[in-house]
Amino acid sequence: MLEIFSRLSPDWLHRAYVYTGSAGPFGNDFRFRLAQDEDSHLIHAAVYSKVCYELAEDREERDFAWDDAGTAELRQWLQERYEAYAAANGLPPEGPGPLPDPKEAIR
Repeated sequence: MLEIFSRLSPDWLHRAYVYTGSAGPFGNDFRFRLAQDEDSHLIHAAVYSKVCYELAEDREERDFAWDDAGTAELRQWLQERYEAYAAANGLPPEGPGPLPDPKEAIR
């Protein structure tokens, strides 16, 4: 599983109301968006490619419970969507490699 997906947990999702991320090289990247719905206790997830969420024509969306079981399903769904995208677009199935240490990025 890509490291960026394996980090997702109910607590991690409290970092922002909307979180976006990507994997792969710029211009051929797999993108995802996670939005909190505190009233329904759901995470609205979307995957898409190459452009912003608002303009993406290949957007696929799904809702997940905002709990341990729901985030486990979310991680698996994101991984499956990434693997399908990678196979169709010539990206390595294992992803772009480990994420940089945030402490190193600010030096």
